[in-house]
Amino acid sequence: MKELVNATGKMTSLVIAEITGKQHKNVMSAIRKMEDAWTKLGQLNFELSSYINEQNRAMPMYELSKTECLYIATKFNDEARAKLVLRWQELEVEKQKPLSTLDMLEMSIKSIRANQQELAEVKQDIAELKAKTTTTPDYYTIAGYGSLNGISVNIKVASKLGREASHICRNKGLMTDEIPDPRFGKVKMYPKQVLNEVFNSVTL
Repeated sequence: MKELVNATGKMTSLVIAEITGKQHKNVMSAIRKMEDAWTKLGQLNFELSSYINEQNRAMPMYELSKTECLYIATKFNDEARAKLVLRWQELEVEKQKPLSTLDMLEMSIKSIRANQQELAEVKQDIAELKAKTTTTPDYYTIAGYGSLNGISVNIKVASKLGREASHICRNKGLMTDEIPDPRFGKVKMYPKQVLNEVFNSVTL
């Protein structure tokens, strides 16, 4: 079982599902529903990541800190919540144990592999961005447009804005585009003028 994500001290939603005996889709749903209340208290959005499933497809998952995990666990039944609390306690005890030479070597190897993977993903993103810029320079994803303009957009808001942008494109006869995404397979891209209209008309 892979409890921690590299050396960040975070637990994935996949592992939370395994520990608590819940289906991963139900854990993901609980996390999404509780994110708004969390961010309203000045906390950051939960970190969204991805994993490769048995069909070799990139699927979304979350990576949560201990505090975030225990917050999400308030939606679980008593037994599931207790399992998660005890597992975090075990991890903290294990973390205090001195590392052997073999443990340190394994951690170094994992860190190198993770860095190589991140570098490969960055290169792929750059290649895709260059290709997309060449063909449709004024098209952006919801998240990309938000990032470009310093606007934080979570999954729920992105879905809402995407629906509105698609509606406007249909009414005006404008084409949308798509770009590969490691989490969802593909995400839509919209003309800049449509995104300007959508972001200005919707309260975030």
